[in-house]
Amino acid sequence: MSSDSPVSRVTSRPHRAAPALVGLTLTIAFASPAFAQTVPTRTFSKPLAEYTEPFTSLRGVRELADGRVVATDNRDKLVQVIDLRTGRATRVGREGSGPNEYQMPSSALPLPGDSTLIADPLNTRFLLLGPGGTSAGTWVPEGADEARPAARPAPSGAPGRAGGMVMSVGGGPMQMLSTRAVDAQGRVYYTGSPVTITPEGPKPADSVPVMRADRRTMRGDTVAWLQVPKGNTQVNASGGNTNIRVGVTPFAAEDGWTVLPDGRVVVVRHVDYHVEVYPATGLGAPVRGPAVAGTPIRVTEAEKQAWRDERAANAPIAFARSVTVGPGGTSARNEAVPVTAPEPGTWPATMPLFAGQQVYATPTGEIWVGRYRAASDKTPRYDVFDATGRRTGQVVFPPRTRVVGFGKGAVYTARADEDDLQYLQKWAR
Repeated sequence: MSSDSPVSRVTSRPHRAAPALVGLTLTIAFASPAFAQTVPTRTFSKPLAEYTEPFTSLRGVRELADGRVVATDNRDKLVQVIDLRTGRATRVGREGSGPNEYQMPSSALPLPGDSTLIADPLNTRFLLLGPGGTSAGTWVPEGADEARPAARPAPSGAPGRAGGMVMSVGGGPMQMLSTRAVDAQGRVYYTGSPVTITPEGPKPADSVPVMRADRRTMRGDTVAWLQVPKGNTQVNASGGNTNIRVGVTPFAAEDGWTVLPDGRVVVVRHVDYHVEVYPATGLGAPVRGPAVAGTPIRVTEAEKQAWRDERAANAPIAFARSVTVGPGGTSARNEAVPVTAPEPGTWPATMPLFAGQQVYATPTGEIWVGRYRAASDKTPRYDVFDATGRRTGQVVFPPRTRVVGFGKGAVYTARADEDDLQYLQKWAR
């Protein structure tokens, strides 16, 4: 994909099937149950623009102040600034481990001052872009070069934490991948490890904290807790090596989360499907919205086959972290390798009502939640909530389309073609 390539057009032809998410052996198949419509539905049918050069795995989209967008592809190892009005794209930086280089650019998060924070899990750091998408170096979180994650005592009252220690992320690929948001003050939000340290060794956790940290000091606090699906994390430890797999269970019922621009943390609970909005101060009880009714979809052979096909088309990625201890100290090296997903031992009887990895906050304070759907349903849809947790509407996109970001009065999606190549689209919101 060359720099400054002429590539923008508007398209309205229909497309099929939705692509999968890729990352840390975690794959989500989308589905949405049939339920009575009690809120208005908006159907998106024609984008404002589409970038005609394809991506292999479009992961992050961040709109800049001048309307251009920063886009990342973690498989093609590419960071670009794209002008959808002129169809021109400029590559930022290059593959590598030096200044302004990256190995696996992932999420693209908006920092204050029109700057951008891009997760780079293989380099165990973040790439920084200055105003207008210019290269601005890298940021290594405190503790990112430590060989082992630190652990801290579990707070009293946290579910599933009796007698254990919570693994703090302290850097490493897991922190890069779990960093999901930055608020208007520039504070970074991420989740703790889905692993608990016990006297018998590391074990899957029942819940994980949502952490907020000041980037200048990396002093953080816990602002919410998420329930972890049972059996969705596997831990195998032997011979000094620990193997952690996340995303083992198909159609796992899990809590989702995001952050509003003012720092309020949003948690979408899979139990009775409701939204909780926690105060920006981190103190006090959350505002809880009403439960959303719905009938879970049965997992039939059609849903199982759709899951298998999606995994085959989008092989998950595993991160291998090797630690070397020598006279000069301890060093760690990360490597990404594709893995083959084994056939699940058991399948859930039904799907959850929503996909926990598909929870977004818009610049104006709306909350979008992706619904699961049956294999026969090709229409991606998202529930829309206000900042009190009340469902106010639903939006529907053409087949094979997924939300990847928001801007000023705009929503950005990735459309997949029949060859699973992905195209960046912009829609009027």
